[in-house]
Amino acid sequence: MKLWTSPWLSCLVILILCFGSECGTVERRKGRSKRDLVRMREARAAVPGACATRLPRGKRSLAGLERRGLRQRRRSSSQPEVSSPERGKAVYFTGRGDQLRLKPGVEIPRGNFTLEMWIKPEGGQRSPTVIAGLYDKCFYASSDRGWLLGIQSVSEHGNRDPRFFFSLKTDRAHKATAIHSNARYIPNQWAHLAVTYDGIYMKLFVNGAQVGVSREQSGDVFSHLTKKCKVLMIGGNALNHNYRGAVERVALWRHARGQRQIIRDMQGNDDPQDLPQLVIRETFEHPGRKWLTVKDGSFPQPEQRMGRMGFQGGGGNTEGLLDTTLEPPACGQTVCDNVEVIKNYNQLSSFRRPKTVRYRVINIWDDTRTKPTVSDHQISLQHQQLKDAFGPYNITWELSIHNITNSSLRNRLILANCDISKVGDDACDPECNHPLTGFDAGDCVSGHRSRCPESKQGNGVCDPECNWENFYYDLGDCCNPDVTDVTKTCFNRSSPHK
Repeated sequence: MKLWTSPWLSCLVILILCFGSECGTVERRKGRSKRDLVRMREARAAVPGACATRLPRGKRSLAGLERRGLRQRRRSSSQPEVSSPERGKAVYFTGRGDQLRLKPGVEIPRGNFTLEMWIKPEGGQRSPTVIAGLYDKCFYASSDRGWLLGIQSVSEHGNRDPRFFFSLKTDRAHKATAIHSNARYIPNQWAHLAVTYDGIYMKLFVNGAQVGVSREQSGDVFSHLTKKCKVLMIGGNALNHNYRGAVERVALWRHARGQRQIIRDMQGNDDPQDLPQLVIRETFEHPGRKWLTVKDGSFPQPEQRMGRMGFQGGGGNTEGLLDTTLEPPACGQTVCDNVEVIKNYNQLSSFRRPKTVRYRVINIWDDTRTKPTVSDHQISLQHQQLKDAFGPYNITWELSIHNITNSSLRNRLILANCDISKVGDDACDPECNHPLTGFDAGDCVSGHRSRCPESKQGNGVCDPECNWENFYYDLGDCCNPDVTDVTKTCFNRSSPHK
């Protein structure tokens, strides 16, 4: 009791209360580690307090600050931090020691997850190139533990045909599973990538479209006992499979998001109800808060060129817009052959906006403008059938006709996939095994090419039994327009009448 009644102690208590109620610089430092003080200084720089020099009164602890920020994000309906696609900045990875590693304080999802990001890769990437990945630091020598998102060549010839890929191997799986995009990536073009895993299906999305799916993996990615060994990296991995290019707006979720949610996020319109599932949303404004560099490395530098949406610098350049050019696919290998793509087309209204398909019919006539390949009635009937079939899906067709008058071309037959270089190349090519090619210039009828008498060779008549490559196509008689109808008998690929 005497201690509380001492005058000097009462004055000291009053003095402390006075300083604590106004804007000042006095802090209680006892009981706090150096790391806590660094984190609080970083938080002060980002969150304005009552005096811009300290945390808001009543929310002085870092945990209280995070809870307050989360409640504010949940109450906000506009969500300014995630609704604008231009927020944040892009950073450029050189591929030389500027990979980033997530700090240990962030809990990485060990079950269902979604990773989304914008990237602009340079050309000439090595195969494989890792853009982001989850690794096991206890087994760095094993590159297939966890999951990877990157670029990989699907051709057996070096680095040809590089495509985006997503690979995954759960701790209990015997081998990794990889799925690839349907087409090669376009260098120096922005692309939105998203990968999801729900414990059964692993999926890859490029610019909002699902381009790959597999169900070869199952269960959690890793167990609770090995979570301290897991490390999330972007820009490369410990095996020097590093990425060169820009990255923007990396987001990691602890659940498998649907395609509609991915498209909304790609457009910058996120759902506030999904925020509790958000693990990290990196805009690279202050990458040092959540990321660490590799040993003796550095942070990636801000992208200097025009931003993704073409708004930086006030210019009208559209260098960053998505590339939507279409190339004719191989016969029977179109993206529409993918059942998942067709289902998504039917379910998403944004895919079913009115579209117009322009096509041209090339009709070949003979020199007297008779015997067309197809009649006008056939063309009109086909056009009407297309309109009727695709009309319910908001697709219309615009027809143009190009007429060619050429009897030589009219009398020829075009064989799909049978290149002229394949005819008579000493190998039977099934696509060239046709009477009009002499059954691949005899390559597909072995055993009959030696039955040509000498008396018939070069006798001014095209003899079918002598029309093979080893008899020089009847010594040229079968490619002589003065002797025969070369459109039906000339199989010599070097002849000008072929």
